[in-house]
Amino acid sequence: MPRLEREGPGLMSQIQQQVFADARPLQKGALRPIRPSDVPAVARLFLKIFRRIDKPAGPDLQNYLRTLLLASPSYSETAGTQVYEQQDGRIRSALLAVPMRFVACGTIVPGRLLGVFMTDAEREALGAAQLILALRPKRADFAFCDSASPASCNHLLAIGGKPVTLQNLEWSRSFRPFGALAARFDTRFLGGRLPGLPTLARPLDGLLRRLKPQRRAPDRSGIRVAEMPVPTFLVNAPRLIAHYAVRPLWTEEELFWLVSLAAQNTRLGAFTICSVLDRANAIIGCFVYYASPGRTAHVLNVLALPGREAAVLDAMFRHLDETGHVEARGRAQPALMAGLSLQRWLVFRHRAFTVALTRIPEINDAIARGDIYLGGLAGEDWSRLLTDFD
Repeated sequence: MPRLEREGPGLMSQIQQQVFADARPLQKGALRPIRPSDVPAVARLFLKIFRRIDKPAGPDLQNYLRTLLLASPSYSETAGTQVYEQQDGRIRSALLAVPMRFVACGTIVPGRLLGVFMTDAEREALGAAQLILALRPKRADFAFCDSASPASCNHLLAIGGKPVTLQNLEWSRSFRPFGALAARFDTRFLGGRLPGLPTLARPLDGLLRRLKPQRRAPDRSGIRVAEMPVPTFLVNAPRLIAHYAVRPLWTEEELFWLVSLAAQNTRLGAFTICSVLDRANAIIGCFVYYASPGRTAHVLNVLALPGREAAVLDAMFRHLDETGHVEARGRAQPALMAGLSLQRWLVFRHRAFTVALTRIPEINDAIARGDIYLGGLAGEDWSRLLTDFD
């Protein structure tokens, strides 16, 4: 639910008043689930709010939204995207959501990932308030957002959301610091128009690596990294998160659907899955990332058997370094912190707020003790809506 603050202070004031006032019936429109016929209007609204382009969306964006919002194996109207339709039939507000089923202490519960929230503040703001109020947890279900802006986070907390604090952070591990700085400069100030800029820093990074070589102890553990086919990942990923009290269900059908969508996000690099194997060739973990040698590796998921997180992280960072990436980035998680703390040239920064909405006590207890798995394929970082269609 990112970038809500783009909608302006006037809208913020109206929504805040609506959230904390007694709810009253609104006569200007109606809140309802999205329909296939709504996709062109929702796509155009997305372009207007997030890309500052007021024109009909092309077939690529429309097809992507149709798949993302309506084709999930777990789709249902109650767990899907909601739109606010005005009396004239026009859609001026929408909250995009992706259904994702979860396992909570042995029980399967319906869940949904709350994604892009948008409203045309020039035309109306009441629909935005209705969409937020409708998120108040009422049933035995689970909703979460891992891309909330400060304004969005405040509204979710106001209606009963619980912060998943540590996952607000992103870690960044540099392998070639000058190249990493050049990549950040290109992203922040040049809009990614010069992806080859980090290559100009190679001589400086080469000199730095000679002056300050990384003193690594010989790896006698026999741990190695190998490419992991998608079918193997579909079988092993649920096993590698089975120790979490709250986790995505990840049936083969649903996980394959997510992987297929994530692989379309080529702006970040080539979608890649690698396994981490021990001396006996047993899989002790895996990592999912966008490979982009010479640039940044965007890590979606690091999965590991309990107690093997540090070994999996070390193998991953060695692999990403050896394949020529200037840096790697990913989300912080409680189980990874000990292994991340052992890395040189690694820093943390705020990425976005992660908030969960539920009235299920077991889920709230798991959140409090950090026994929940969210992020990556169980989150929004793979979505093309965050990086594409400009």
